[in-house]
Amino acid sequence: MFVKKVKIKSNGQHALYLVESYRDKDGVPQHRTLKKLGILEELEKENPNILSDLQTEAKRMTEALEGRQTMEIDFSKLQEKSIVGYGHVFLEAMYRWLRVPEFIANYRLRTKSVYDLDRILQLLVFSRVLNPSSKRRAHQEKAEYFGDFGDVKLEEVYKSLSDLGSMKDELTLHLHKRIQETRGRDCSLVFYDVTNYYFESEALKGYRQRGVSKENQETGVVQMGLFIDNEGIPITYELFPGNTNDMSTMRPILVKIKKEYGLGKITIVADKGNNTGENLAYIDNEDDFYIISQRIRARGTELANLVLDQDDYEWNESGTFKSKSVEREREVKRQDGSIHTITEHLLCFWSKAEESYQRAKRGHIDERIEKFIENPSLLNASNSFGIKKYFKKIMVDKKTGEVVKAKATYEFNQEKYDRDLALDGYYCIVTNDLSLEPLDIIHHYHQLSKIEESFRVIKTDLEGRPVYVWTDPHIDGHFLTCYLALTILRLLQHRLDMKRTIGQIIEALKDAKMIELEEGIYKMNKNHEVFHELSNTYGLVIDKAYYKEETLTQLFKSLVYYNQ
Repeated sequence: MFVKKVKIKSNGQHALYLVESYRDKDGVPQHRTLKKLGILEELEKENPNILSDLQTEAKRMTEALEGRQTMEIDFSKLQEKSIVGYGHVFLEAMYRWLRVPEFIANYRLRTKSVYDLDRILQLLVFSRVLNPSSKRRAHQEKAEYFGDFGDVKLEEVYKSLSDLGSMKDELTLHLHKRIQETRGRDCSLVFYDVTNYYFESEALKGYRQRGVSKENQETGVVQMGLFIDNEGIPITYELFPGNTNDMSTMRPILVKIKKEYGLGKITIVADKGNNTGENLAYIDNEDDFYIISQRIRARGTELANLVLDQDDYEWNESGTFKSKSVEREREVKRQDGSIHTITEHLLCFWSKAEESYQRAKRGHIDERIEKFIENPSLLNASNSFGIKKYFKKIMVDKKTGEVVKAKATYEFNQEKYDRDLALDGYYCIVTNDLSLEPLDIIHHYHQLSKIEESFRVIKTDLEGRPVYVWTDPHIDGHFLTCYLALTILRLLQHRLDMKRTIGQIIEALKDAKMIELEEGIYKMNKNHEVFHELSNTYGLVIDKAYYKEETLTQLFKSLVYYNQ
């Protein structure tokens, strides 16, 4: 493509046209005008460099359509016509496969909601995947999607968030049943973890509370507990105020899904942040299983001594890994005062790789400890909490040596430090499933990475944080869109047999662009390899350079409605 300048004889001004080169059926080079860009002299009043800018953009447009450059460039200088995205058709196809429109229609009848919740939810989910941003920006850019979001009003988007948040429990249950009834889902092994998301605002109210931010942010946070199945597909989630202890988040969700989701007998895999006697007693009492990591250093000398006792450890051939299993019974005092006895296996492991990691993480702690041993008074002004645990605070009189209420000093606990150093490389996992072999337990536990990856998708790919809405109902609505987007993307990933990452799928959907050359006529760009793979699974064929709007509408409608 190039910009053609034509002199107007009547007034001496110059008209600018966007022109494309092509070959006719006989292979003869030809030119055709795609659109009139305006009068050069009039355009130069606003931008003296408009001609060179238009020429540059025409060149970049050509490169984009030939696949030599992505479509994410600024075509605004080409005046009226715009770039239109259509990657959301696969999102809509999965959205409809999940029967979300039918669910919302029934919900609106019962609640008498006045908003078009289906179209608003689609807009928010599609923009969360393709162009994550604020609700205001999602509304402003609604015309950039091929389809009809034109009459959705911004105030309706904001007001509908409360309705979307209110339907959360019913919709997540609906999604679970739909997945279970159609493709089936393996919930014999489920994974749980909790993370938090920070806010743009520093105000603290409702969900927004000061907590231990996973990303070291100073603003308030909201906690999210998430359950996923053995394939990494979300089952449900729950939000908690940011000051909620991680350990208290699992049981409320577990009670709910055991009652409402009909999961049957399950094995729950979680990290040490959820290892409480109350949680494990509840799981065991329900005749379910758990596989959960166990803190060593924080559980006293008895556990540390057991771990460090070298009897019964079995080594691998290379000497880089060893493990042992200890069967034990322990009594757990529950909140209601009752005692629950659990029979479990404590699996102790040591690996060279883990030891190297922990030693590297320990860093130059020896040098810093030496500094504080030589001058203990420095600890009073120090924030080195990782070091302070090795110093015992004592009150002594410098002249007599008697313990008095005088200036504080510190005494280094060499025994505690040596014990912690000896524990580098060791970790423990506990389970009440006595039939499992150690390697199976390790394999199941390591699959927790699936849920960690899901959190990364929400936080990074979907930009779920910082959270820009403030009220609890709107926060509920925001995270429902994030959760639904994650579910849809994970299901699309399974349609590709897990051969592609969610990041690759999002990139392919973002790259699916076309240029509206004139009213109802579009020129397609060269699509991403992953887009073609998705097209093959859905039977979508886009093999022409130009399409009429009505043809594209029929193509996308057949994809969206006939793949249910």
